[in-house]
Amino acid sequence: MLKPFVFLAPCLALLAACSDAPSSETVLRDHGYSDPYVRGYHDGCESGKHDGGDSFAQRNRDGAAYGSDQDYKHGWDYAFVTCREQEIRDLQVATAVGIVAAAAMSSSSHGADGIDARQALRGIDTSAIQAAGW
Repeated sequence: MLKPFVFLAPCLALLAACSDAPSSETVLRDHGYSDPYVRGYHDGCESGKHDGGDSFAQRNRDGAAYGSDQDYKHGWDYAFVTCREQEIRDLQVATAVGIVAAAAMSSSSHGADGIDARQALRGIDTSAIQAAGW
């Protein structure tokens, strides 16, 4: 009975993350933060996600703005730390979910779709696949 929960929980979390929440830029502007702060926040968050382990995020910092504009610098610094820490926590959760899912699946020959692969392949020559090391 644990298997449906193991696969349902990550799906629900993904759906919640993809909801139509306002962007951080909109929220920051609505709360009176300046455009340089918002740009710094955006750049710092991407950089923080990258340093936290998100291989798709890219480090980004406007060196001139960081050195001369305190709003940009404060936005970048705050977002870098905040987003890096959040990315680290997200990866820890994803790893834990993956470990639980792998443990749940290792005790069965059935895939996520409930099909027993050994039964489905009975009578089919799989020697070429096995010889290839799969």
